[in-house]
Amino acid sequence: MASPTGVIPELLMFPGKKREVVDFLKKLPLESRLKRNLLLGWAQTVGMRIEQSLYRELEESAIDK
Repeated sequence: MASPTGVIPELLMFPGKKREVVDFLKKLPLESRLKRNLLLGWAQTVGMRIEQSLYRELEESAIDK
């Protein structure tokens, strides 16, 4: 799991910011595995669960797709 610290802005490190985090990660030019791991790291840090559909959405925006 990749640490979201230093990548995802501090103001998004709250459970109610899930959609904003996904939108933020979609804009980054990263590979799908790293995007997925950053979202997982964020979810574990803030105590949230992530639906598979959001992981798929992120993977669609990756540079390796």
